[in-house]
Amino acid sequence: MRYKYEHTSKLEFIHERRNMSLRERKKKNTLDAIVLSARKLFVEKGYRATTMGEIAESSDVAVGTLYNYFKSKSEIVITIVSQDSSDLLQPYTRAELDALEVEELIWQFTSKLLGFFASYPRKLLNELITVFWETGQEGLSEGLVSIDLLIMNRLTETILILKEGGRVKSEVEPEIVSLALYGMATTAIMMYSVSPEITLEKTQETISAMAGHLCRGILPDKKEIQ
Repeated sequence: MRYKYEHTSKLEFIHERRNMSLRERKKKNTLDAIVLSARKLFVEKGYRATTMGEIAESSDVAVGTLYNYFKSKSEIVITIVSQDSSDLLQPYTRAELDALEVEELIWQFTSKLLGFFASYPRKLLNELITVFWETGQEGLSEGLVSIDLLIMNRLTETILILKEGGRVKSEVEPEIVSLALYGMATTAIMMYSVSPEITLEKTQETISAMAGHLCRGILPDKKEIQ
């Protein structure tokens, strides 16, 4: 009897685990469908014009189910931006840092940053930047700022490693440099979002030029390295 009880308990445990796995997969599939549908609607209609009802209908879920996953459109946007910014949050290995010049590292970062912002249609990008500053959009603003901070923290960590290796001046403050670089890049990107005459290529040139000036201020003289 004891063997039968233990055997039955194990089978019940396995069955429960299997059901849990199926529930988790279904939950993830629903989440992915919602995010994908919202992304498509935001691109087609814009952020303001898209309703939670439309997102639910496009995702083939009930409105109540949608609100179980996201309390607002802003939460969906934050999820989308978080997913899209993952490449910017990937840390460099020591080997990768050693293989690249500082200027090339900064160029890579700014190129990734520009590619991240440019992955959104200019009209949607401009709308999100505008909504960011509106009263009542604190949830969206705080969420996007938290992503900005994660990206800047990753950049700060990289500059700190370079500083420890003597590849930037000893008096350089990594947090200030990352803030300056991120601020210059995002300013150029905001200008791109509101000015149709400014191309991506021109924006990249502007960011590269600003980054070049920054590098000349933080890189040690050759005699300091020797």
